[in-house]
Amino acid sequence: MIVIVGAGVSGLALGMQLSARRIPYILLESSDRVGGVVRTIELEGRSLDLGPQRLRASPELAGLRPHMGPMHEFTDDLPVLIARGGRLHPLPRSLGEALRTPAISTAGKLRAALEPFAALLPDDESLSAGAYLRRRVGREVYETFLGPLFGGLYGSDPDRMDATRTLRPGMEALGVNSFVWRLLGPRRAKGLMERSILVPADGMAALPRALLERQEHEVRLSCPVSHVGSFGGTGGFRVEAGDESIEATQVVVTTPPGPASRILREVAPALSVALGKLRMNPLALVHLDADRLPDGLGFQVAFDEPMRIRGVTFSGNLDGTGRTAVVFMGGMADPEVVDTPDAELERTAAAEFTRVTGIPARVLHLHRTAMPTWDRSWRALDDLRPPAGIHLLSAYSGRPGIIGRLREAERLARGLQRAG
Repeated sequence: MIVIVGAGVSGLALGMQLSARRIPYILLESSDRVGGVVRTIELEGRSLDLGPQRLRASPELAGLRPHMGPMHEFTDDLPVLIARGGRLHPLPRSLGEALRTPAISTAGKLRAALEPFAALLPDDESLSAGAYLRRRVGREVYETFLGPLFGGLYGSDPDRMDATRTLRPGMEALGVNSFVWRLLGPRRAKGLMERSILVPADGMAALPRALLERQEHEVRLSCPVSHVGSFGGTGGFRVEAGDESIEATQVVVTTPPGPASRILREVAPALSVALGKLRMNPLALVHLDADRLPDGLGFQVAFDEPMRIRGVTFSGNLDGTGRTAVVFMGGMADPEVVDTPDAELERTAAAEFTRVTGIPARVLHLHRTAMPTWDRSWRALDDLRPPAGIHLLSAYSGRPGIIGRLREAERLARGLQRAG
């Protein structure tokens, strides 16, 4: 019997893969719902997502789409914007646009033009992602475009993230050594930016619901796991969940690092200590109702812009409402968000949104959450591997993003099938 701990997307995706292979398993979830960070609430006739806002069309979704209900589908030709100087500027998507953008000074453009002569992929283990990007394109282009975009993916500070750990894998996957100008080439830009965006009409919770359909009898809600221990000398495990003790041949932990550390303290003490060192960034998501939305997917904020907002998603341009925007605050740049009263965050979100866009907005909802920093605390995992029979399947142990979670779940299921 395989025990999966946590019914977020990772745990549900693995369960679906095991079910398809007729491998016995049970999935234990501490809360009364599935989905983890993927969560949708209904408010004023709208579906508000409190986690991820959209999906990328991918083969991994093919079998799930018919079970997810109606979809809004778009070609990703809406611009990504950058807030700088109190204005919104489109992110350049060609070399010509990069040369014409008023967001960067002539000196900044000339410095960035030297990029092909800069060192290629980082091989210095001590180099931060921020330092590497500045070395390639200069400070102005970094602080205006690349830093906000890259840091925004993680809600983190590129100067506290390892270049080799975060930038290098993505660059190698894209087949680029010179990071900016190669990406702005017409053929590569077309391939990167014209991929379909999928938005479930009823919100992103449609995804965990579709995953749950395949395995409702194997999922137990409100069943928190307290710890995992060894089972005699058999090489198996005993999973303590509430008043129940479950024997397992394999255990897959998909929870955030804090709970994972507590669960694995007995059976994998060194790994438990390492997981306990991983930092999480606090985030506040403020949903706004705007009179209208600018054309685009949303905007990131240049590092030199005096704003507390770090990014905004124009979800109303994708979900059919035409009015909903999601403001992201906090992250590594603003850890004080934890102690800031809700009312102050709400006022700031609405005021700064209006100041940059010129569009009035009112607050719909505020949600607090956290996400992995992917900063240098992640070095704690470098030399550690779970003991035989224990597996980690989560954004902090592999590739982040929903599609990445689906791919890794399939990969692990194949491995568990081979192991018998």
